[in-house]
Amino acid sequence: MKVLKFGGSSVATGERISHVIDIILQSERVEKLAVVVSAFQGVTDQLIEMSDLASRADRSYRKRFDLLKQRHLETALALLSEARNSSAISTLEFIFEELKEVVDGVFLVRELTERTLDFVMSFGERCSAYIISEAIRSRGRKAEYLDSRMVIKTDRNFGAARVDSA
Repeated sequence: MKVLKFGGSSVATGERISHVIDIILQSERVEKLAVVVSAFQGVTDQLIEMSDLASRADRSYRKRFDLLKQRHLETALALLSEARNSSAISTLEFIFEELKEVVDGVFLVRELTERTLDFVMSFGERCSAYIISEAIRSRGRKAEYLDSRMVIKTDRNFGAARVDSA
């Protein structure tokens, strides 16, 4: 099995993501693949900034949230076939509702712990991986989104966690 990893600049725009998918599909013809993707370029920084604003009771975090959500939904719509749009958008709406609840909680308690920030930052990779797996499926190929939290466990050193190999 071959593992392909694509960083943030590789998945910066719908056009770049489409190119990444081309690479994945070409490689898939030769051998089985596992694909790892980063959050879309700039998203991790946006998640950190949004969380920080919420912790300081700055309501502008909501605008940042809306822009982040809009970017992901627009990217999904640009990459997915009509047949996949409805289901995928519904799933993304659910994911962003969870993120909104967490960041709203940060705003309410005016506290951002390392644990909460780690959780918030995970949304970038989770959304990117989900959208890309759905885009591959839109092209009629097999792909399955795997939430990395189901297979990778870490110690409780939030902010600098290490993979728990036990």
